[in-house]
Amino acid sequence: MAREHANARALALRTRLEAAIPANYRPRRHLALNFGLVGLALVGVLAGLREVAAAELLVLPCTFVAMNLLEYVSHRTLMHRRIPGAQFVFDAHTRRHHASFGADNMAIRSEREIGLIVFGVREIGGFLLAALPGLALLLALGSRNCALLALAMVLVHYLLYEGLHLLAHLPDDHAIAGRPIFAAARRRHAHHHGAADSNFNVTMPVSDWLFGTLR
Repeated sequence: MAREHANARALALRTRLEAAIPANYRPRRHLALNFGLVGLALVGVLAGLREVAAAELLVLPCTFVAMNLLEYVSHRTLMHRRIPGAQFVFDAHTRRHHASFGADNMAIRSEREIGLIVFGVREIGGFLLAALPGLALLLALGSRNCALLALAMVLVHYLLYEGLHLLAHLPDDHAIAGRPIFAAARRRHAHHHGAADSNFNVTMPVSDWLFGTLR
């Protein structure tokens, strides 16, 4: 009975949040802009590479690990703890997203609810800003190619995060989300919504495995 009551509260909150989305919101346009702009940026970054040395390619796995750790730390701290100056992150993630999408009601009910899942321009900017110090260091100490390769991996990681997070919230019978290849990622994220002390990696659970929070 308590579980049913909690689910009812979550769905009621989601209904209120969905109603607050502007009437002119278009989910498919949001997806096209989000994934399209980042995708175009990725193509532009790769086009800027010149005569890449084999040693420079080592930047790719190193950046992947760094981004995976950044994803883990920011999710575990900023998104799930009230930190002075970053309260809005906690409010958006824990008090709204988690509170309206429980482990028993992960799936969106309409395309408009994509607006409660996928990041906007502000979040994309924050994501890139967090990676800027590392990119600047690579440019100063490494090479232009190293910085561009690292930026490419940052953009790939962003697309992977957004894509897998959206897939985790699509209905089970969705043509793409229902594919077995995504089953483990969807189960991990649903478990996180049920017990927010584990599975902080939405992408590959490397840091979750490293810090013992993989369930």
